[in-house]
Amino acid sequence: MMTQQEIDIFTQEIETLISTLNLVKLNLEKDNLQKELEDKDNWNNNQKLTDLSKLSSSLGLKIEKIKALVGNLENLQIAYDLKENEEFTRILNETKSQYEELKKESFLNGEFDQQNAEISIHAGAGGLDAQDWAAMLASMYQAFFKNQSWSWEIISFSPGEEGGLKSIFIEVKGIDVYGYLKEEAGVHRLVRISPFNAGKTRETSFALVEVLPSDLESKHNLGEIPEKDLKWEYSMSSGKGGQSVNTTYSAVRLVHLPTNISVTCQNERSQLQNKQQALRYLKNKLVILELQKNQDLKSELKGVAVSAQWGSQIRSYVLHPYKLVKDVRSGFETTDTVDIIELGNILPIIWSVKASKNLEK
Repeated sequence: MMTQQEIDIFTQEIETLISTLNLVKLNLEKDNLQKELEDKDNWNNNQKLTDLSKLSSSLGLKIEKIKALVGNLENLQIAYDLKENEEFTRILNETKSQYEELKKESFLNGEFDQQNAEISIHAGAGGLDAQDWAAMLASMYQAFFKNQSWSWEIISFSPGEEGGLKSIFIEVKGIDVYGYLKEEAGVHRLVRISPFNAGKTRETSFALVEVLPSDLESKHNLGEIPEKDLKWEYSMSSGKGGQSVNTTYSAVRLVHLPTNISVTCQNERSQLQNKQQALRYLKNKLVILELQKNQDLKSELKGVAVSAQWGSQIRSYVLHPYKLVKDVRSGFETTDTVDIIELGNILPIIWSVKASKNLEK
C-alpha cells in the first residue's frame, strides 16, 4: 500500500494534469456547441447537425473522464484513511489507468490541435506499386477515422492508371483531429512482393502524406482575393457525385497565381458548389502561409516539405521478407501489420511519437 507521501505526490501530478486540460474551457466549448445545435439556422443542415452532435458527444466524454478521475482521487484518499486495502488497490489501479489515458490527451495542446484537418496523400517513387500503396494508406486512414468516430469527406482524387491513386484530398472533422493527424505528415515507405511484377520481385514504394488544419479562414479573414490572382480550370469529375458527375465539367482546379498554390474540388455535383469549396480551401492555405511567418507557429504548421523517396520516410511498413511496422521517430514497432494497415489501429503509434516529442522538450 502507498504511503501518504506517495499519495500526495500522485495527487499533485493529477492536479497538474487536470489544470493543463482546462476543464473550464472544455465546459465552455461544450456550451457553445449546444447553442449551435439549438440554433434554428442549422436545423436544415443535417450534415452540420451530425458533425456538431459528434463533437458535443466527444467533448462530453472527455469532460466525464476528467470528472471521473477527480472523483476517484477523492475516493482513493478515503479508502486510505479507512485502511480499506482491497478497495484502495482497486481504486488506485483504476485511477492510474484514467491518469495515463488523460495524460496522453494532454499532449494535444498545440495551437491548432483542436482544429479539423485536411489530409492529402500522394503516390511517390514506385510507379504502380506507389499508386496502390497510396490507396492502401487512404483506406488505412479512413479505418482510423471510423475508429475515432470522426466524419470525413473525399474532396478530390486522381486515380492511378491501373488502379490505386495518384493523389487524394480528404477533409476530416471531429475532436482534436489536427492534433492527432499532424503526426502522420511525412513519407510512408512500403516493402513487399509487387502484385504488378510478373517476376514477383520485392519492391519498395513511397507515398507522401500532408496534413494541415482546416477552418482557419473563418477565424483569420483575408478579405476578398483579387480575381486577377486566380486561375480557374474545369474538367470532368472522376469521383462520386451522382449520375451526371462524369458528363459535366463539374470538377474545379483553382490556382493562386502569386503563390502557385492549387486546390482541386470534385465531390459536389455542380461546378458552382465546387468553386465555392475550392475558394474556401484556398483561403485556408493562404491563411496558413501567412501564419507560418510567425516563428512560434511555424513548427505547428510545417506541413511537409520533402519528396516521397528514399531516405526521407517517417515510417516503414514491411510485408516481405518479414512483417514489421516501424516508426523512425519514436522507434515504435509491431509485427501486426494487418492491425495497422487494414484495421487502421494507428493510435498507439501516434501516442508514441507524441511521447517522444514530449521527452525532447
